[in-house]
Amino acid sequence: MTHHRRLSGVAIAALLGLSPALAQRVQTETPGTVALMAAVGDQLSFVRQRQGTGSHIEPFTRQTLQLEGQQLNYAVLRGLDRAIELEEPGARRVLLSWNPPAELTKALNQVSSKDRNEQLLDALRKHLEFVPDRKQWDRIEAVLPHYNYHGVKGLGTKLNGIGVYVQPLARNSIDIDTEGGVVEREERAGDYHTINPRTGEKSNYSTYVAPYFYFDRVTLDAKTLKVLSRKPQMDSVKYHDPDSVARDVSGQLTTAEVFGKLLDLAEKSAYKSVRGTVEVGAPKAITPPPTKAQ
Repeated sequence: MTHHRRLSGVAIAALLGLSPALAQRVQTETPGTVALMAAVGDQLSFVRQRQGTGSHIEPFTRQTLQLEGQQLNYAVLRGLDRAIELEEPGARRVLLSWNPPAELTKALNQVSSKDRNEQLLDALRKHLEFVPDRKQWDRIEAVLPHYNYHGVKGLGTKLNGIGVYVQPLARNSIDIDTEGGVVEREERAGDYHTINPRTGEKSNYSTYVAPYFYFDRVTLDAKTLKVLSRKPQMDSVKYHDPDSVARDVSGQLTTAEVFGKLLDLAEKSAYKSVRGTVEVGAPKAITPPPTKAQ
């Protein structure tokens, strides 16, 4: 690997013969090195609404799917990389991804989701202690799962990280027909905001398949690994195809289509966590190493 010496802003100012005040300004404005790290993991959650029974049993079923590879982490890195490139055009970017080792994942799965995320952050910081190139960086932007107890924007409760929420039960309201009879109709108003996955047309169906991504963007000081900031973000997109002949809303998209929507959401959400809004740009392929800098 070829190593390049990066001069500090003060050194550059000295070479140019600048005054101390202007040297400080150069130091402040000189782009640094930002390490971008995705630690979303390799698990997807599938949460499905079910008919309430009036008991203390929650009205959801939950499953976890174990994935192979780093597709989710890479999608997050693409979004972060593009956002930092636009936000800090002169900064050098180092791309990192990390999946916890099997024994750590097993231990993390034994604790609650909220505690799991805290322990994951601690484990990530310990992992970074042994990355030798860290001393050459200025800060680290890491994306980790976020747990939310309450339902957000029509999704289920107790969601963590990345996954899919399925709501197959329509919310019905009562109408009176022209002859005075009672008619049930699907409620198509409110805070549902569904999207047709085929056309992109927006509507307000109360049944949908919703990929979601709940995460924290954690900013670390690269030298000390101190947490400088922690920004939670909870994004989702609800899909409903009114032209589908599937009897259940979950059959409106194939498994491959749902996973593609998840990857798209992960990339755009990571971008939005830095830039605030999503700007569509040309696709950019990246192949970051699994644990250390390129």
